[in-house]
Amino acid sequence: MGLLGWAARHARPAPWLLAALSQQSGQARSYTQQSEYHLNTVRAESFYDSTVEKYASQTVEVLSLRQMLSFGRNAWNDPEKILKSGRYVQRELPKRLARRLLDLQLLPYIVVTNPHIKKVYNQYYVSFETLRRVPPIRTLEDNQEFSQLLRQHLDSHAPMLDALATGLRECKSKELVGQCLTMDAFFDSMLRSRISRRVIAEQHLHISNKRPAFIGIICTDLDVADSIDFAVQKTKQVCVETYGVAPDVVVSGDAGVTIPYIPTHLDYMLYELLKNAMRAVVESHRNGGRNGSGAGLPPAKLPPVHVRVCGGCNGTLTFKISDQGGGIGDDLMDKVWSYGFTTIGSRSPPPSASADLSSPSGSASGPDSEVVEGLGSGAHGLGHGLQGLMRPPGEAGSRYQMAGLGFGLPLSRLYARYFGGDLKLQSISGYGVDAYLTLRRLEEQEWQEHVDAPSTLGINMAPY
Repeated sequence: MGLLGWAARHARPAPWLLAALSQQSGQARSYTQQSEYHLNTVRAESFYDSTVEKYASQTVEVLSLRQMLSFGRNAWNDPEKILKSGRYVQRELPKRLARRLLDLQLLPYIVVTNPHIKKVYNQYYVSFETLRRVPPIRTLEDNQEFSQLLRQHLDSHAPMLDALATGLRECKSKELVGQCLTMDAFFDSMLRSRISRRVIAEQHLHISNKRPAFIGIICTDLDVADSIDFAVQKTKQVCVETYGVAPDVVVSGDAGVTIPYIPTHLDYMLYELLKNAMRAVVESHRNGGRNGSGAGLPPAKLPPVHVRVCGGCNGTLTFKISDQGGGIGDDLMDKVWSYGFTTIGSRSPPPSASADLSSPSGSASGPDSEVVEGLGSGAHGLGHGLQGLMRPPGEAGSRYQMAGLGFGLPLSRLYARYFGGDLKLQSISGYGVDAYLTLRRLEEQEWQEHVDAPSTLGINMAPY
Protein backbone atom coordinates (compact mmCIF):
# COMPACT_ATOMS: atom_id res chain seq x y z
CA MET A 1 0.00 0.00 0.00
CA GLY A 2 1.39 3.42 -0.95
CA LEU A 3 1.94 6.27 1.47
CA LEU A 4 -1.22 8.12 0.51
CA GLY A 5 -3.27 4.95 0.52
CA TRP A 6 -1.98 4.15 3.99
CA ALA A 7 -2.81 7.62 5.25
CA ALA A 8 -6.29 7.59 3.73
CA ARG A 9 -7.14 4.23 5.29
CA HIS A 10 -5.72 5.02 8.73
CA ALA A 11 -8.38 4.80 11.43
CA ARG A 12 -7.80 8.26 12.85
CA PRO A 13 -5.67 10.42 10.56
CA ALA A 14 -4.13 13.48 12.16
CA PRO A 15 -5.73 16.82 11.23
CA TRP A 16 -2.60 18.05 9.46
CA LEU A 17 -2.48 14.84 7.45
CA LEU A 18 -6.10 15.24 6.37
CA ALA A 19 -5.38 18.83 5.37
CA ALA A 20 -2.30 17.82 3.42
CA LEU A 21 -4.24 15.12 1.60
CA SER A 22 -7.09 17.49 0.74
CA GLN A 23 -4.64 19.99 -0.77
CA GLN A 24 -2.99 17.52 -3.10
CA SER A 25 -3.73 17.69 -6.80
CA GLY A 26 -5.82 15.15 -8.63
CA GLN A 27 -2.65 13.71 -10.08
CA ALA A 28 -1.06 13.16 -6.67
CA ARG A 29 -4.29 11.73 -5.24
CA SER A 30 -4.40 9.23 -8.10
CA TYR A 31 -1.54 7.39 -6.41
CA THR A 32 -4.06 5.97 -3.96
CA GLN A 33 -5.51 4.03 -6.88
CA GLN A 34 -3.73 1.05 -8.32
CA SER A 35 -4.42 2.08 -11.90
CA GLU A 36 -1.47 1.95 -14.28
CA TYR A 37 -3.11 4.68 -16.33
CA HIS A 38 -3.07 7.08 -13.39
CA LEU A 39 0.48 6.14 -12.43
CA ASN A 40 1.74 6.85 -15.93
CA THR A 41 -0.17 10.13 -16.08
CA VAL A 42 1.40 11.40 -12.86
CA ARG A 43 4.85 10.23 -13.83
CA ALA A 44 4.68 11.95 -17.21
CA GLU A 45 3.59 15.27 -15.71
CA SER A 46 6.03 15.13 -12.80
CA PHE A 47 8.99 14.33 -15.06
CA TYR A 48 9.56 18.04 -15.79
CA ASP A 49 8.13 19.29 -12.51
CA SER A 50 10.08 22.40 -11.52
CA THR A 51 9.38 21.58 -7.88
CA VAL A 52 11.66 18.56 -8.13
CA GLU A 53 14.44 20.70 -9.60
CA LYS A 54 13.91 23.35 -6.93
CA TYR A 55 14.38 20.85 -4.11
CA ALA A 56 17.24 19.05 -5.87
CA SER A 57 19.21 22.29 -6.18
CA GLN A 58 18.97 23.09 -2.47
CA THR A 59 22.03 22.63 -0.28
CA VAL A 60 22.11 19.35 1.58
CA GLU A 61 23.01 19.38 5.28
CA VAL A 62 25.69 16.70 5.34
CA LEU A 63 25.23 14.18 8.12
CA SER A 64 28.10 13.75 10.58
CA LEU A 65 28.72 11.16 13.26
CA ARG A 66 28.93 13.93 15.84
CA GLN A 67 25.45 15.04 14.80
CA MET A 68 24.04 11.51 14.99
CA LEU A 69 25.45 10.94 18.46
CA SER A 70 24.54 14.42 19.70
CA PHE A 71 20.93 14.10 18.61
CA GLY A 72 20.69 10.55 19.87
CA ARG A 73 22.41 10.69 23.27
CA ASN A 74 19.73 10.73 26.00
CA ALA A 75 17.19 11.98 23.47
CA TRP A 76 14.55 9.71 24.99
CA ASN A 77 14.56 12.12 27.94
CA ASP A 78 14.95 15.37 25.98
CA PRO A 79 11.94 16.38 23.86
CA GLU A 80 13.82 19.25 22.22
CA LYS A 81 16.43 16.85 20.80
CA ILE A 82 13.69 14.67 19.35
CA LEU A 83 12.04 17.69 17.72
CA LYS A 84 15.36 18.94 16.28
CA SER A 85 16.04 15.50 14.85
CA GLY A 86 12.58 15.33 13.30
CA ARG A 87 12.98 18.75 11.68
CA TYR A 88 16.33 17.72 10.22
CA VAL A 89 14.80 14.59 8.68
CA GLN A 90 11.84 16.60 7.43
CA ARG A 91 14.17 19.06 5.67
CA GLU A 92 16.56 16.53 4.23
CA LEU A 93 14.52 13.66 2.79
CA PRO A 94 12.65 15.67 0.12
CA LYS A 95 15.92 17.21 -1.13
CA ARG A 96 17.63 13.83 -1.34
CA LEU A 97 14.66 12.17 -3.03
CA ALA A 98 14.51 15.02 -5.56
CA ARG A 99 18.14 14.45 -6.52
CA ARG A 100 17.45 10.81 -7.13
CA LEU A 101 14.45 11.73 -9.26
CA LEU A 102 16.70 13.89 -11.44
CA ASP A 103 19.20 11.06 -11.79
CA LEU A 104 16.38 8.79 -12.93
CA GLN A 105 15.19 11.39 -15.45
CA LEU A 106 18.66 11.52 -16.99
CA LEU A 107 18.91 7.79 -17.61
CA PRO A 108 19.03 6.49 -21.21
CA TYR A 109 15.65 6.08 -22.86
CA ILE A 110 15.76 2.28 -22.85
CA VAL A 111 16.23 2.35 -19.08
CA VAL A 112 13.67 5.06 -18.28
CA THR A 113 10.95 3.19 -20.18
CA ASN A 114 11.56 -0.09 -18.35
CA PRO A 115 8.46 -0.82 -16.21
CA HIS A 116 10.52 -1.69 -13.13
CA ILE A 117 12.51 1.54 -13.31
CA LYS A 118 9.21 3.39 -13.81
CA LYS A 119 7.99 1.78 -10.61
CA VAL A 120 10.99 3.16 -8.74
CA TYR A 121 10.46 6.63 -10.17
CA ASN A 122 6.76 6.59 -9.29
CA GLN A 123 7.41 5.50 -5.71
CA TYR A 124 10.15 8.09 -5.22
CA TYR A 125 7.85 10.78 -6.56
CA VAL A 126 5.00 9.74 -4.25
CA SER A 127 7.36 9.88 -1.26
CA PHE A 128 8.78 13.21 -2.37
CA GLU A 129 5.35 14.79 -2.79
CA THR A 130 4.06 13.38 0.49
CA LEU A 131 7.03 14.24 2.70
CA ARG A 132 7.50 17.76 1.38
CA ARG A 133 3.88 18.60 2.24
CA VAL A 134 4.15 17.65 5.91
CA PRO A 135 3.63 20.75 8.09
CA PRO A 136 6.54 21.83 10.33
CA ILE A 137 7.11 19.68 13.41
CA ARG A 138 6.39 21.78 16.51
CA THR A 139 5.22 19.32 19.14
CA LEU A 140 5.87 15.74 20.18
CA GLU A 141 2.44 14.87 18.81
CA ASP A 142 3.48 16.29 15.44
CA ASN A 143 6.63 14.20 15.62
CA GLN A 144 4.69 11.05 16.43
CA GLU A 145 2.47 11.53 13.39
CA PHE A 146 5.49 12.31 11.22
CA SER A 147 7.25 9.19 12.51
CA GLN A 148 4.29 7.04 11.46
CA LEU A 149 4.49 8.51 7.97
CA LEU A 150 8.26 8.06 7.96
CA ARG A 151 7.97 4.37 8.84
CA GLN A 152 5.51 3.88 6.00
CA HIS A 153 7.93 5.68 3.69
CA LEU A 154 10.67 3.21 4.61
CA ASP A 155 8.38 0.22 4.21
CA SER A 156 7.12 1.37 0.83
CA HIS A 157 10.70 1.63 -0.45
CA ALA A 158 11.64 -1.89 0.64
CA PRO A 159 10.78 -3.47 -2.75
CA MET A 160 12.64 -0.81 -4.73
CA LEU A 161 15.98 -2.65 -4.64
CA ASP A 162 14.36 -5.62 -6.31
CA ALA A 163 12.76 -3.34 -8.89
CA LEU A 164 16.12 -1.69 -9.66
CA ALA A 165 17.86 -5.05 -9.96
CA THR A 166 15.16 -6.49 -12.20
CA GLY A 167 15.11 -3.40 -14.38
CA LEU A 168 18.88 -3.50 -14.77
CA ARG A 169 18.82 -7.18 -15.70
CA GLU A 170 16.14 -6.65 -18.33
CA CYS A 171 17.92 -3.65 -19.87
CA LYS A 172 21.22 -5.51 -19.94
CA SER A 173 19.53 -8.45 -21.67
CA LYS A 174 18.90 -6.35 -24.78
CA GLU A 175 21.25 -7.85 -27.34
CA LEU A 176 22.59 -4.60 -28.80
CA VAL A 177 21.64 -1.78 -26.44
CA GLY A 178 22.44 -3.72 -23.28
CA GLN A 179 26.12 -3.96 -24.15
CA CYS A 180 26.37 -0.17 -24.34
CA LEU A 181 24.92 0.52 -20.90
CA THR A 182 27.31 1.56 -18.14
CA MET A 183 25.22 1.77 -14.99
CA ASP A 184 27.61 1.25 -12.08
CA ALA A 185 28.05 4.97 -11.29
CA PHE A 186 24.28 5.43 -11.30
CA PHE A 187 23.70 2.48 -8.96
CA ASP A 188 26.48 3.59 -6.64
CA SER A 189 24.79 6.96 -6.35
CA MET A 190 21.27 5.55 -5.97
CA LEU A 191 22.20 2.95 -3.37
CA ARG A 192 24.57 5.14 -1.38
CA SER A 193 21.80 7.70 -1.13
CA ARG A 194 19.39 4.95 -0.12
CA ILE A 195 21.72 3.87 2.69
CA SER A 196 22.05 7.46 3.85
CA ARG A 197 18.31 8.15 3.81
CA ARG A 198 17.57 4.99 5.76
CA VAL A 199 20.24 5.79 8.34
CA ILE A 200 18.82 9.30 8.80
CA ALA A 201 15.24 8.05 9.06
CA GLU A 202 15.94 5.04 11.27
CA GLN A 203 18.16 7.07 13.60
CA HIS A 204 15.31 9.48 14.19
CA LEU A 205 12.77 6.70 14.68
CA HIS A 206 14.92 5.03 17.34
CA ILE A 207 16.39 7.93 19.33
CA SER A 208 13.27 8.20 21.47
CA ASN A 209 13.71 4.59 22.64
CA LYS A 210 15.82 4.02 25.75
CA ARG A 211 17.91 0.92 25.04
CA PRO A 212 21.08 -0.16 26.84
CA ALA A 213 24.25 0.28 24.74
CA PHE A 214 22.41 2.06 21.92
CA ILE A 215 22.30 5.63 20.69
CA GLY A 216 19.52 5.49 18.16
CA ILE A 217 20.48 2.68 15.78
CA ILE A 218 24.19 2.79 16.69
CA CYS A 219 25.18 0.04 19.10
CA THR A 220 27.97 1.49 21.21
CA ASP A 221 29.17 -1.95 22.33
CA LEU A 222 28.48 -4.34 19.44
CA ASP A 223 29.71 -7.87 20.15
CA VAL A 224 31.64 -8.98 17.07
CA ALA A 225 31.45 -12.66 18.04
CA ASP A 226 27.67 -12.40 18.26
CA SER A 227 27.50 -10.79 14.83
CA ILE A 228 29.67 -13.50 13.29
CA ASP A 229 27.67 -16.26 14.97
CA PHE A 230 24.38 -14.84 13.74
CA ALA A 231 25.63 -14.48 10.16
CA VAL A 232 27.08 -18.02 10.24
CA GLN A 233 23.78 -19.49 11.46
CA LYS A 234 21.80 -17.73 8.77
CA THR A 235 24.23 -18.54 5.97
CA LYS A 236 24.45 -22.22 6.88
CA GLN A 237 20.67 -22.40 7.05
CA VAL A 238 20.28 -20.98 3.54
CA CYS A 239 23.16 -23.08 2.19
CA VAL A 240 21.72 -26.33 3.57
CA GLU A 241 18.26 -25.54 2.23
CA THR A 242 19.76 -24.73 -1.16
CA TYR A 243 22.38 -27.47 -1.57
CA GLY A 244 21.62 -29.93 1.22
CA VAL A 245 25.00 -29.32 2.81
CA ALA A 246 27.14 -26.48 4.16
CA PRO A 247 30.82 -26.22 5.11
CA ASP A 248 31.85 -25.50 8.68
CA VAL A 249 33.06 -22.05 9.68
CA VAL A 250 36.18 -21.66 11.84
CA VAL A 251 36.50 -18.35 13.70
CA SER A 252 39.82 -17.13 15.12
CA GLY A 253 41.66 -13.97 16.13
CA ASP A 254 40.16 -11.07 18.08
CA ALA A 255 36.55 -12.18 17.75
CA GLY A 256 35.83 -11.21 21.35
CA VAL A 257 36.19 -7.47 20.74
CA THR A 258 33.32 -5.01 20.71
CA ILE A 259 32.91 -1.99 18.46
CA PRO A 260 30.43 0.85 18.07
CA TYR A 261 28.58 0.20 14.82
CA ILE A 262 25.16 -0.23 13.22
CA PRO A 263 24.42 -3.94 13.74
CA THR A 264 22.39 -4.56 10.60
CA HIS A 265 25.09 -3.06 8.38
CA LEU A 266 27.64 -5.52 9.76
CA ASP A 267 25.14 -8.37 9.59
CA TYR A 268 24.51 -7.76 5.91
CA MET A 269 28.19 -7.58 4.95
CA LEU A 270 29.15 -10.70 6.91
CA TYR A 271 26.23 -12.65 5.49
CA GLU A 272 27.06 -11.74 1.89
CA LEU A 273 30.73 -12.66 2.25
CA LEU A 274 30.00 -15.93 4.05
CA LYS A 275 27.33 -16.78 1.50
CA ASN A 276 29.76 -16.29 -1.38
CA ALA A 277 32.41 -18.37 0.38
CA MET A 278 30.05 -21.25 1.20
CA ARG A 279 28.59 -21.31 -2.27
CA ALA A 280 32.05 -21.43 -3.82
CA VAL A 281 33.16 -24.28 -1.55
CA VAL A 282 30.07 -26.39 -2.14
CA GLU A 283 29.98 -25.88 -5.90
CA SER A 284 33.71 -26.43 -6.22
CA HIS A 285 33.85 -29.68 -4.26
CA ARG A 286 30.53 -31.39 -4.99
CA ASN A 287 29.55 -32.88 -8.35
CA GLY A 288 32.65 -31.56 -10.04
CA GLY A 289 31.78 -27.92 -9.36
CA ARG A 290 33.71 -24.99 -10.74
CA ASN A 291 37.10 -26.63 -10.63
CA GLY A 292 35.90 -29.21 -13.11
CA SER A 293 37.68 -32.06 -11.34
CA GLY A 294 34.59 -34.21 -11.33
CA ALA A 295 35.87 -35.88 -8.18
CA GLY A 296 33.53 -34.33 -5.63
CA LEU A 297 33.87 -34.65 -1.87
CA PRO A 298 31.45 -36.08 0.68
CA PRO A 299 29.80 -33.37 2.81
CA ALA A 300 31.89 -34.20 5.88
CA LYS A 301 35.08 -33.41 3.96
CA LEU A 302 34.16 -30.01 2.59
CA PRO A 303 36.98 -27.61 3.49
CA PRO A 304 35.86 -25.09 6.14
CA VAL A 305 35.48 -21.37 5.65
CA HIS A 306 37.86 -19.43 7.90
CA VAL A 307 36.97 -16.11 9.54
CA ARG A 308 39.84 -14.31 11.23
CA VAL A 309 39.27 -11.05 13.11
CA CYS A 310 42.10 -8.58 13.56
CA GLY A 311 41.69 -5.51 15.78
CA GLY A 312 44.12 -3.00 14.35
CA CYS A 313 45.90 -0.33 16.38
CA ASN A 314 44.85 2.44 13.97
CA GLY A 315 41.17 2.43 14.87
CA THR A 316 40.20 -0.30 12.41
CA LEU A 317 38.81 -3.80 12.64
CA THR A 318 39.42 -6.26 9.80
CA PHE A 319 37.61 -9.49 8.98
CA LYS A 320 39.46 -11.92 6.73
CA ILE A 321 37.07 -14.49 5.26
CA SER A 322 38.91 -17.27 3.41
CA ASP A 323 37.56 -20.14 1.36
CA GLN A 324 38.92 -22.97 -0.76
CA GLY A 325 36.28 -22.63 -3.43
CA GLY A 326 38.46 -22.52 -6.52
CA GLY A 327 39.05 -18.77 -6.69
CA ILE A 328 37.87 -16.17 -9.19
CA GLY A 329 39.29 -16.10 -12.69
CA ASP A 330 41.42 -13.10 -13.63
CA ASP A 331 38.91 -12.21 -16.34
CA LEU A 332 36.13 -11.93 -13.75
CA MET A 333 37.84 -10.03 -10.92
CA ASP A 334 36.79 -6.59 -12.16
CA LYS A 335 33.30 -7.75 -13.09
CA VAL A 336 32.39 -8.94 -9.59
CA TRP A 337 32.06 -5.29 -8.51
CA SER A 338 29.65 -4.51 -11.34
CA TYR A 339 25.96 -4.36 -10.44
CA GLY A 340 23.99 -7.18 -11.98
CA PHE A 341 26.98 -9.41 -12.68
CA THR A 342 26.42 -13.00 -11.59
CA THR A 343 27.94 -16.38 -12.42
CA ILE A 344 24.80 -18.31 -11.59
CA GLY A 345 23.83 -18.67 -15.22
CA SER A 346 27.24 -19.94 -16.28
CA ARG A 347 26.81 -23.40 -14.80
CA SER A 348 24.10 -25.82 -13.79
CA PRO A 349 21.66 -24.59 -11.17
CA PRO A 350 22.08 -25.85 -7.62
CA PRO A 351 19.93 -28.72 -6.34
CA SER A 352 17.38 -26.19 -5.08
CA ALA A 353 17.16 -22.78 -6.66
CA SER A 354 15.99 -21.14 -3.49
CA ALA A 355 14.81 -21.76 0.02
CA ASP A 356 11.56 -20.44 1.38
CA LEU A 357 12.66 -18.47 4.42
CA SER A 358 10.03 -15.79 4.42
CA SER A 359 9.13 -14.34 7.78
CA PRO A 360 7.10 -11.58 9.37
CA SER A 361 8.01 -7.98 8.82
CA GLY A 362 10.11 -6.22 11.44
CA SER A 363 12.11 -3.07 11.89
CA ALA A 364 15.80 -2.47 11.49
CA SER A 365 18.16 -0.14 9.80
CA GLY A 366 19.22 -1.84 6.65
CA PRO A 367 18.28 -2.24 3.01
CA ASP A 368 14.94 -3.48 4.28
CA SER A 369 13.80 -5.00 7.57
CA GLU A 370 12.54 -8.49 8.29
CA VAL A 371 12.67 -10.60 11.41
CA VAL A 372 14.45 -13.88 10.77
CA GLU A 373 12.21 -16.42 12.38
CA GLY A 374 13.70 -19.01 14.70
CA LEU A 375 17.09 -17.37 15.10
CA GLY A 376 16.27 -15.26 18.15
CA SER A 377 16.79 -11.61 18.80
CA GLY A 378 20.48 -11.82 19.62
CA ALA A 379 22.23 -8.98 21.39
CA HIS A 380 21.68 -6.38 18.74
CA GLY A 381 18.50 -5.04 20.23
CA LEU A 382 16.50 -4.42 17.04
CA GLY A 383 14.42 -7.58 17.20
CA HIS A 384 17.36 -8.64 15.12
CA GLY A 385 15.60 -7.62 11.94
CA LEU A 386 17.57 -8.56 8.91
CA GLN A 387 14.73 -7.74 6.68
CA GLY A 388 16.17 -7.82 3.22
CA LEU A 389 19.65 -8.27 4.61
CA MET A 390 19.56 -12.03 4.50
CA ARG A 391 18.53 -12.22 0.88
CA PRO A 392 19.14 -10.53 -2.43
CA PRO A 393 17.24 -7.25 -2.85
CA GLY A 394 13.56 -8.11 -2.85
CA GLU A 395 10.20 -7.70 -1.29
CA ALA A 396 9.33 -8.85 2.20
CA GLY A 397 8.29 -12.47 2.12
CA SER A 398 10.14 -13.31 -1.10
CA ARG A 399 12.30 -16.40 -1.43
CA TYR A 400 15.91 -16.37 -0.33
CA GLN A 401 18.56 -17.42 -2.83
CA MET A 402 22.24 -18.22 -2.64
CA ALA A 403 22.96 -16.17 -5.76
CA GLY A 404 21.42 -14.63 -8.82
CA LEU A 405 20.94 -10.82 -8.83
CA GLY A 406 24.56 -9.70 -8.63
CA PHE A 407 24.09 -6.94 -6.03
CA GLY A 408 25.67 -8.57 -2.97
CA LEU A 409 29.34 -7.65 -3.36
CA PRO A 410 29.03 -4.08 -4.70
CA LEU A 411 26.34 -3.27 -2.13
CA SER A 412 28.46 -4.75 0.67
CA ARG A 413 31.35 -2.55 -0.40
CA LEU A 414 29.06 0.49 -0.32
CA TYR A 415 28.05 -0.36 3.24
CA ALA A 416 31.68 -0.77 4.27
CA ARG A 417 32.72 2.51 2.66
CA TYR A 418 29.77 4.43 4.06
CA PHE A 419 31.52 4.71 7.44
CA GLY A 420 35.04 4.93 6.03
CA GLY A 421 35.84 1.21 5.73
CA ASP A 422 36.42 -0.91 2.64
CA LEU A 423 36.00 -4.35 1.11
CA LYS A 424 38.68 -5.99 -1.04
CA LEU A 425 39.13 -9.42 -2.60
CA GLN A 426 42.29 -11.39 -3.25
CA SER A 427 41.94 -14.51 -5.37
CA ILE A 428 44.25 -17.41 -6.15
CA SER A 429 42.84 -19.05 -9.25
CA GLY A 430 42.25 -22.74 -8.70
CA TYR A 431 42.44 -22.43 -4.92
CA GLY A 432 40.21 -19.83 -3.26
CA VAL A 433 39.44 -16.26 -2.26
CA ASP A 434 40.38 -14.08 0.70
CA ALA A 435 37.88 -11.29 1.38
CA TYR A 436 39.11 -8.42 3.56
CA LEU A 437 36.37 -6.40 5.23
CA THR A 438 37.80 -3.40 7.07
CA LEU A 439 35.68 -1.28 9.39
CA ARG A 440 36.56 1.94 11.17
CA ARG A 441 35.64 2.21 14.81
CA LEU A 442 33.04 4.94 14.88
CA GLU A 443 34.18 6.47 18.16
CA GLU A 444 37.69 7.03 16.78
CA GLN A 445 36.92 8.94 13.60
CA GLU A 446 35.47 12.30 12.68
CA TRP A 447 33.08 10.86 10.12
CA GLN A 448 30.66 12.62 7.82
CA GLU A 449 28.80 11.59 4.70
CA HIS A 450 30.87 11.10 1.57
CA VAL A 451 30.12 13.55 -1.23
CA ASP A 452 30.88 12.30 -4.73
CA ALA A 453 32.36 14.26 -7.60
CA PRO A 454 29.87 15.74 -10.11
CA SER A 455 27.56 13.05 -11.43
CA THR A 456 28.66 11.16 -14.52
CA LEU A 457 25.01 11.36 -15.55
CA GLY A 458 25.43 15.08 -16.13
CA ILE A 459 24.13 16.46 -12.84
CA ASN A 460 26.70 18.85 -11.40
CA MET A 461 25.83 18.19 -7.77
CA ALA A 462 26.59 15.87 -4.90
CA PRO A 463 24.57 12.63 -4.94
CA TYR A 464 22.74 13.17 -1.67
